[in-house]
Amino acid sequence: MLPKICGGFLNVTQKCNLACKYCFVKQQPMEMDFKTAKDAVDFYAQNALDELATPSVTFFGGEPMLRYEDIVKPIIEYVRGNYGEYTLSITTNGTLLDEDKLRFFKDNGVEILLSIDGDKPTQDLLRTKHDGRGSFDDIPIDLYLKYYPHGTFRATLDPRNVRDMYDNYLFAEKKGYKSVTMIPNVFEEWSAEDYDAMERGVEKIMEHIAEAKASGRSYAEFSEVEKGRSQGGDIRDRLRDEPGCGTCGLGAGLYGSIGASGDVYSCQEMTENAECADFKIGNIYTGIDDDRRIEIMSKFHVDKIKSEESGRCDNCKARNVCKGGCTINNYFKTGDLNTIPEAYCRWMEAMAKANERMVKE
Repeated sequence: MLPKICGGFLNVTQKCNLACKYCFVKQQPMEMDFKTAKDAVDFYAQNALDELATPSVTFFGGEPMLRYEDIVKPIIEYVRGNYGEYTLSITTNGTLLDEDKLRFFKDNGVEILLSIDGDKPTQDLLRTKHDGRGSFDDIPIDLYLKYYPHGTFRATLDPRNVRDMYDNYLFAEKKGYKSVTMIPNVFEEWSAEDYDAMERGVEKIMEHIAEAKASGRSYAEFSEVEKGRSQGGDIRDRLRDEPGCGTCGLGAGLYGSIGASGDVYSCQEMTENAECADFKIGNIYTGIDDDRRIEIMSKFHVDKIKSEESGRCDNCKARNVCKGGCTINNYFKTGDLNTIPEAYCRWMEAMAKANERMVKE
């Protein structure tokens, strides 16, 4: 028997005030209303009660801060006024944040994932407004770190900015970030030179961390390599583990995604459009189809995974850490849930190599 869906993303809008050059979301006029949002958080809460779990909601888009006044803020107030333990978070580009909003989020225990690619030249290269202007100057980084001193610097790596990877890690560290996460854009075509630049960037960051440790200086933790070690989930252990089956459950676990009409999807990052129809697993008003959840999950398994370019993953050092990658990214990039985009493969190989180096040192 599958667990009930107790949390996930709330796709409150598909509109965005930016036009990032690598964005995968197709902006459409689909907006969630307050009643659906309220019913969605009630849906998660009731299921969590049945599962003896903690309900959770991540406000997502598009840019969810476009719906701050009529959805995000009142839903947070509703949750805090009617429920006890309930995990709340928001994923945002940060351009619509100000001190009042940051204070409200902090006071109400809302975690913020702020996406930013790096310093001004890097940010303004790919994360632009609809008129082509850059967005760096609109992000209150210092205010964000004032209220969220342990916030993570979350950047997207792309062939057009990967050569500045190390410089942007240093930028984040100097700003005061305690951890840095970089994720490759798997939807772009990467060249051999781009992959070399990616590996060199990882090596330089790890050299910087090693030097900081040796001298007793503070430094920003880097992606899975350092965070896994500091949280007791050392990536080295996972390199030795048995291969797993995906990282999210693809709708067969506790998490899903709710769209504007109340439709529930198997992936937390699903948006409500025709491309996602195959991954719909129900509706908050009419119920969840567990047979459909099982059917979707059964299409993905570790024995079927393969790299987009090199084929089988049997000899890959990162196989047990990767666990097949993000199934939805696999699907949208390659047309197959089990075929991993090459950029993600190269990234995970770089992470595995960096950790092996740390072990030897």
